[in-house]
Amino acid sequence: MKKLLLSLAVSSILSSPAIAVTIDVDINETKQTIHSFGASDAWSINPTINKWQAEGNEEAIANLADLLFSTDNGIGLSAWRFNIGAGSAEQGADSFIRDPLRRAELLVPEMGGEIDTTKQRGQIRFMQEAHKRGVNNFVAFSNSPPHYLTKNGLAHPTAADGVGSSNLKAASVDQFSDFLVSVLSYLRSEEVGVPVNYISPINEPTWEWEGQTQEGNRYNMEEVKAVYRSLDKKLVDAGLRYDIHIDGGEVVEYTAALRDSYKRNFDGASQTNGMNSRGVGLYRNYIDELLGDEEIRDIIGNQISLHGYFSDGWSDRLGKLRDMTYDNVKTVSPDAQIWMSEMSILGGAGGVRQFDGHGFDVNDMEYALHIGRIIHRDLTRLNASAWHWWLGLTPYDYKDGMVKIAPSLEADTVQDSKMMWTVGNYSRFIRPGYQRVELNGHDDLKGLMASAYIAPEGKELVVVMVNAGDSSESVNLDVGDAAKISQLATYVTNKDHDLESVPLEQQGDKYIVPPQSTVTFVATL
Repeated sequence: MKKLLLSLAVSSILSSPAIAVTIDVDINETKQTIHSFGASDAWSINPTINKWQAEGNEEAIANLADLLFSTDNGIGLSAWRFNIGAGSAEQGADSFIRDPLRRAELLVPEMGGEIDTTKQRGQIRFMQEAHKRGVNNFVAFSNSPPHYLTKNGLAHPTAADGVGSSNLKAASVDQFSDFLVSVLSYLRSEEVGVPVNYISPINEPTWEWEGQTQEGNRYNMEEVKAVYRSLDKKLVDAGLRYDIHIDGGEVVEYTAALRDSYKRNFDGASQTNGMNSRGVGLYRNYIDELLGDEEIRDIIGNQISLHGYFSDGWSDRLGKLRDMTYDNVKTVSPDAQIWMSEMSILGGAGGVRQFDGHGFDVNDMEYALHIGRIIHRDLTRLNASAWHWWLGLTPYDYKDGMVKIAPSLEADTVQDSKMMWTVGNYSRFIRPGYQRVELNGHDDLKGLMASAYIAPEGKELVVVMVNAGDSSESVNLDVGDAAKISQLATYVTNKDHDLESVPLEQQGDKYIVPPQSTVTFVATL
């Protein structure tokens, strides 16, 4: 079979590449369809945008929105997650959430009341900016029911309050659903004009949420299902059932989602952390319990969202754990979609990364490349359809945000990061509806990793290569005889470039992937 070889070289390379390797791309063998790349507005977006609006600093708002959503001079996120507050901001210090920047406002101030349009205005404005820049996927998510629906009157459980399995009052499930539908209807109204199309009513139900650090709530499996059933009925009653998808699962880590036999095969034990030792219900086996329940599978649209925390420090977690999670899903529901819906760096250093979550150096390429390898493995081994980072903006010296800002929230303290631009090597070019296609090999966590994606109409091919090694890689790109490449553009993120189109020079039948870099090839077919 006649092959087409594309061979280009990055002109800034100083080190000599090794013997060339061949990247075989089969554009006819398709994998998962990509839904979106995204991040969350919790918690600092609201006070930040409120502050800038009060100052009349429209330029700062536009610049931040461009960084996150523009496909011309930003990273082109195609999804945005909106945190539905539970009222800890109004409670202030009485919320027992110590950090004011982690409290959230409440759109419906009293049970059965009307929307207070003065609340969450910063978050809503920023959603509108995202929508103006082409974002059409919006996930509204709730960490806790409104405080007036909880057993202890707070937006999180506390260690000594005896709330048991969940802080949501058993008799208030339908009122919680009514609240969520009221918020969704407001966000989708002409007044706001944002087509919110996903609702995640439960966040990390297996966690204890007793640390007084943020809004949160736990639910055992029966309580999870009760909320999903109630919300589904309320969406039907409101005529929104086919406009808004219930996002199910949202468990804190992949291991919590696994069937017990898979978990024991992975590390020798069933899931025991979080709420599992409390004896107040089931807080694991989410894949089988949700996708294996015909009624619930229909309610959540045959899709499960999983959080990727604690999954990246060691090679077995980056590889075997993702393989097993994918296999568990496909065993239960072969056509189900998997979303990696929240992730940042938690846990200590491991065999793959030599750092923990503390400290956020925006120019740290080691950290940026590690995020590249996480995305690569989530897309190629977990077969995730969506990949959503935790915070879009962080005021903390911690690896939980894409963009950094000082705790003062002053506009002139905003810093983009190498991590953000590395995400952009994927998010700007792999658009909703693209499909991953077969690319053989090149999955070295300490060297070259590569994956490929084709546009719906088959006219564009995107190949993303992460070179975590210290040496250049000389690569032949082989797309077979199924298509011809008429144009090729290359975008580089490394210590010298931030998702920039780098001038290329021809070097025979090879192109060079720089060391310590992420390179995106966009080919017109």
